Amino acid sequence: MRISTSMLYNNLLTGIRNQQTILNDGNAKISSGTRFQTPAQSGLDYKVSLDIRHAQVAVQSSVDASKAVESRLNISQTILNDMSNIFKRTQVLAVQQASGQLSSANRQVALQEVNHLADQFLADANQKWQGQSLFAGTAVDKAAFTKDAAGIVTYTGSNHDRIVSISDNQQIISNIRGDNPAFSAAFSALQGFKTALTNNDSAAIQTSLGALNSAGDGIINLTSDAGARLGAVRISRTSFEDMKLSLDKQLNQHEGVDIPAVVARMQQSSIALKAAYQQIAQLKSLSLTNFLR
Repeated sequence: MRISTSMLYNNLLTGIRNQQTILNDGNAKISSGTRFQTPAQSGLDYKVSLDIRHAQVAVQSSVDASKAVESRLNISQTILNDMSNIFKRTQVLAVQQASGQLSSANRQVALQEVNHLADQFLADANQKWQGQSLFAGTAVDKAAFTKDAAGIVTYTGSNHDRIVSISDNQQIISNIRGDNPAFSAAFSALQGFKTALTNNDSAAIQTSLGALNSAGDGIINLTSDAGARLGAVRISRTSFEDMKLSLDKQLNQHEGVDIPAVVARMQQSSIALKAAYQQIAQLKSLSLTNFLR
């Protein structure tokens, strides 16, 4: 009698431990939202999860790199748009000042505005993004352009593009370089117009109008180039974001817990556990009675 009671008692304890394991496992799954948390629980599934997470990291890196390029090109396009607007205003002034009926005093007033526009154009050309020179190529720690005492502007940046690796097999040029001929043509046209106004030279002003129009078109082309690159990187970013979403969904499906099924199993386990406790209590009571006899 004592041997059979001991065996029954041990079997009940084993059952209780198993039911407690089921409850603990169910609680862990519900709190984590995953079917497994360690390799020991499901080695192959755990390996698949690691592979998916590794891919997620790579894709997220591509998304972040794309966003950085997008931001740089976006501010570049904005600055180039402002530079284009400067030329539009300068062209209007050139048309106005080309009239032979204007006096020297009139042209000196116009010269003051042109000087201001030229200074703004230079400031735009030396614009920075996150503390880095936008148009200086890879020489991001220095101004793209410098102006000497005679008012001549020179490019002082590098002749190398800022190339960003978006993925293992995709690279994107993230900048517009200041050594593009459109910049030198723009500075030259502005300087020529200023000289013509200073000299009150109607013929030179008329000539400078053509140079201003040509240089303005060059800045517009640069703006379009930045816009085209911006559009391409946005398409690339969207593609990577779609990949990231797909991987997120794949991981969720792979690791996801069937909550209703887990809860149902835990409820069954709780019932079994309660019954086991009751049986142990009855067994202890029976053993005590037998002992007293």
